[in-house]
Amino acid sequence: MARVTALTHAARAYPTGFWVLWWGTLLNRLGEFVVPLLGFYLTAQAQLSVTQVSVILAMLGLGRFVSEGLSGPLTDRRGPAFTMILALSGGAVMILALSFARGFWWTAAGVLGFSLLSALYKPAASTAVAELTQGAQRTRAYNLLYWAINVGAATAPVLGGWLAGRSMRLLFWLDAATMAAFALLLALRYPRQPRTATLGAPRTRRLLPRDALLWQFCLASLLFGLTYQSYKVLAVVFAQQGFSAVQYGQVLAVNGALVVLLGLPLGHLIARSGHPRWQALGAVLLGAGFLGHAVAHTLWAHMLAVAVWTAGEIIAYGISKTIISELGLPAQRGTYIGLVGSMAGLATLLAPLLGGALLQSLGTGGMWVVIAGLAFMAALLLLALEGRVRGRLLQREQEALT
Repeated sequence: MARVTALTHAARAYPTGFWVLWWGTLLNRLGEFVVPLLGFYLTAQAQLSVTQVSVILAMLGLGRFVSEGLSGPLTDRRGPAFTMILALSGGAVMILALSFARGFWWTAAGVLGFSLLSALYKPAASTAVAELTQGAQRTRAYNLLYWAINVGAATAPVLGGWLAGRSMRLLFWLDAATMAAFALLLALRYPRQPRTATLGAPRTRRLLPRDALLWQFCLASLLFGLTYQSYKVLAVVFAQQGFSAVQYGQVLAVNGALVVLLGLPLGHLIARSGHPRWQALGAVLLGAGFLGHAVAHTLWAHMLAVAVWTAGEIIAYGISKTIISELGLPAQRGTYIGLVGSMAGLATLLAPLLGGALLQSLGTGGMWVVIAGLAFMAALLLLALEGRVRGRLLQREQEALT
């Protein structure tokens, strides 16, 4: 009875809109089969070259880079619900079309179209969390959402790897169905005026803010993202080393499983301090983990490497979302989140291209050494920005009280 009461209290600590977002995210991520297995499918089944696969995977980043930068201003003007529904419904249509694509050019065009629409979602979702929560609760909310994402990440690759041996097209249809279901849930249940929304706040006409701290934070995010997004190249390495789709799914599932186990306790610990230095620590662990892939040749060694960079991912995720949501004024929250998100999109674009070029020129070991070094550079930059970030967060807190 006490446990039920505690769960009820925890549920009531967050507004209804957050739980609509949480359950929809869980549903959608449980059905996210296509993107995690795309590199393996294109290499092993579509029999495309490493260069062609790298270009197609880069289309995911190109679409995300463009869309996340546009999603922020769109979210500031039309609200998170409108942008999320547009992204999910449009993405569902495009992923159905992608299931019929054949050959390099049609596949590349389909992946780009899917990314351009679906990538509108992330800045809107992050803005929604910021509008629905405040203070330390905001960091905990981001980590709760991150936990739901990784429940799906732990399940979908394994299930997708099993289904891929029977019908790859079925993966596309199920993925589209969960996106459409989430869009319908938002349309029916998500509140259009969250309790901390800033609908009446003045808005700037400038598309790109003149904020040096924001752009330096964007650079750190790009360096971090270039390392993190290189996990997609791992699919190509696995195919070359003779691992199966099921084994690749199992290795990726380590990432999701560890987030499920450690994400909430670590997230709550980080929320209590809220110190920006957690980001730098996360970047160091991320780099160390990817460096481990340079010497990994067995399934268990790759799993250990994934475990290390997953710890870095967990540590950096929640606090970085909170920081970027508070760097700018509330009326520009979506724009700030979208610009940092576009850096992750740019990393998604560049990482497969960089990884493919390094793989062919330096081999597997050299590729991972260079990629890990980018994360270490991000850690150094984040440490250099720490004082200014803390000063900005304190300024925003004081502005909120006046």
